[in-house]
Amino acid sequence: MTFLILIAVAVGAVWGAYLALRGSLVAGCLLYLVLASCFGPYFWSVDLAGITFSLDRFYLVALCGAFAFQWRLGRTAPQTMAPLDWLLLGLVAWLTLSAFTHDWRSPAVGDVPVIQHLINGYYIPLTLYFLGRRLPLNEASVNGVQTGLAVFGVYLAAIGLLEAAGQWSLVFPRYIAAPELGLHFGRSRGPMVHAVSYGVYLATCLVCVWLWRERVARHGGILLAALIPAFLAALFFTKTRTVWLGAGAAALLTLGLTLKGRVRNAALASMAAAALVVGVAKMDSILGLEREGTVADTRHSADMRKSFTYVSWLMFCDRPIAGFGFGQFASAKLPYLGDRSVDLNLESIRGYVHHNTFLSVLTETGLVGLALFLGVFYHWTRRGWRLARDAGAPPGMRRHGVLWLAVLAIAFWQMLGHEITFTPLDMSLIFFVGGIGVTLAERRMAAASPACREFRPAVDFAFSPSPQSGL
Repeated sequence: MTFLILIAVAVGAVWGAYLALRGSLVAGCLLYLVLASCFGPYFWSVDLAGITFSLDRFYLVALCGAFAFQWRLGRTAPQTMAPLDWLLLGLVAWLTLSAFTHDWRSPAVGDVPVIQHLINGYYIPLTLYFLGRRLPLNEASVNGVQTGLAVFGVYLAAIGLLEAAGQWSLVFPRYIAAPELGLHFGRSRGPMVHAVSYGVYLATCLVCVWLWRERVARHGGILLAALIPAFLAALFFTKTRTVWLGAGAAALLTLGLTLKGRVRNAALASMAAAALVVGVAKMDSILGLEREGTVADTRHSADMRKSFTYVSWLMFCDRPIAGFGFGQFASAKLPYLGDRSVDLNLESIRGYVHHNTFLSVLTETGLVGLALFLGVFYHWTRRGWRLARDAGAPPGMRRHGVLWLAVLAIAFWQMLGHEITFTPLDMSLIFFVGGIGVTLAERRMAAASPACREFRPAVDFAFSPSPQSGL
């Protein structure tokens, strides 16, 4: 293993030098998402000063160095700070203040250290966001993001199907086959070894496959017929209800925004009817889904969320404005578990982190933190909707607007059922797509505004003519 790591470091140094001098920062950011997914702490890691470093973390430092070098050479896009950037910085600043004004040195036993949580959930994704804000974007690079994610999705779908079939000797990286690593062994969980993160990436990649068809019009039908069933099967084998809901919401948005006329109406009506039939006829089966445990374990998992909600309400009532401190839910919830005024098994959540990102932010950072958190995602959704619906925008911009909305829809359902900020995987993808989206939305508004005409050479989106006139 040491020899392989030394080879990886040497190769990384060579490619790092190339990236710093001439490489594509867009490809570099995509490569980080792949490395974080496949070669993170489960592949190799070392602890320094209480913080876990892995190959993807070292690569991110090198990527930031390459960005700084290209910025000095004037190869990055000139950008001024937008109001959304300040709002996002305000959120991260409030979370940081909340963390360091409470007991951040001694987390609950077995819990993620507060600083590690802050780095994973917000600092690393924030880095990806601002890299996305400074990327020299054009039609080729925006299309390249979607193509890269679509290709990565083919790998993820194949791994998920191999897991479902029990073909452990064929999966790579090999740690995927280790049941003691990660969570949700027995489901499709991919190199993330977590069914939720795997589902977030796979559903996002599925949207990119659909958008990819616009640029391969002749063979698009064959491509979709070959890939989409495999993606859907792998998503099904995650056996995770929030992943199914997120993928369904993303599919509705994507089809509604990319199809037209009767085809769109027929597709949306068919999906709505299928969802209604499945929801009515199979609700008991969905609630009692047998996963890596028993059916009783699955029902218990659903009941726990009622306990989380009730305890969160009590905690909010006690400290509504600033909360109990970032990263403090694991210990702050303990005094509330003895409440016997409700018919809920509150003790069942004693050893667990929060299972709802929104309620976690509320209980730990109060109304201030939740308002900032929701404000960021609200404005991202608003910008994405305008970009996707802008008939005068170039097709590549509108395609990214569709992708942006789909990612936000996928993330929303995961945040309702899970705390997704303990690893950098989900938030890095969300923030990276958001950074590119904000950049495109800002450039589109500037190019369309007569008041900004004199600045257009710096902010115009350099799209080449495209034969496709619409989505």
